[in-house]
Amino acid sequence: MPESGRARPLLSVRDVSVNFGGIIALDGVSFDIEAGHIVGLIGPNGAGKTTLFNCISRLYNVNAGDILLEDHSILNEPVHNMCSLGVGRTFQNLALFANLTVLDNIMIGGHSTGKTDYISNALHLPWTRREERRLREQALEVLSFLGLQDTAQQRISDLPFGVKKRLEIARALLSKPKLLLMDEPAGGLNHNELSDLIATIHKIRNEYGVTVLLVEHHMGLVMEVSDTVVAMSLGRKLAEGPPSVIQQHPDVIEAYLGTGK
Repeated sequence: MPESGRARPLLSVRDVSVNFGGIIALDGVSFDIEAGHIVGLIGPNGAGKTTLFNCISRLYNVNAGDILLEDHSILNEPVHNMCSLGVGRTFQNLALFANLTVLDNIMIGGHSTGKTDYISNALHLPWTRREERRLREQALEVLSFLGLQDTAQQRISDLPFGVKKRLEIARALLSKPKLLLMDEPAGGLNHNELSDLIATIHKIRNEYGVTVLLVEHHMGLVMEVSDTVVAMSLGRKLAEGPPSVIQQHPDVIEAYLGTGK
């Protein structure tokens, strides 16, 4: 139970362990994420960050421990239920449909929360058309929120990489997540695009009320955008705290630089 006066965590990772053929990928990892917080997950290659992401989004099963979303375990939930439960995700490798328009790509992100089905869509029933209009309006609203409304009718393949990265975020937002998992959002971005990304992440939290968990190697971005940083190495949690504390933590320095001095 939460301590008196303390908000209930939106997400609780409790002693999570994952093994792949005898190789330990995660070893008893625990931390909480409070609603409305931005949490950065850092660590050298092989630390287990992506494995943990895949456990939270239910792409991987855990061997021990639990993951709770608003006090309810998600470990028995199928992957396709995660959007309806309020978990959205962007991917390190772009998962957009290159030959579709931006608007069509964004609308795909909202179908997981809609009520249409294959037969109703095939018959073009009136209520499915209303649902489609609703999704279109919401997609245009999200594009406007991110300053991308002018791209709505362009094909994904015609757009620069930095815009595509932001469109992945837009598509994830259309599912109206409580928790947004961002996998290497800064990868491949230039300096100006990084500044825009930092502003975008803050805007998502402040104006949409979305809690953010991001995996990122760009330490400048993590330290600037995060309320809390969780540092990992070799499948274990090394440290957790505000960016100013993590930057000076001897175990984190040793994991990255090979020395605590």
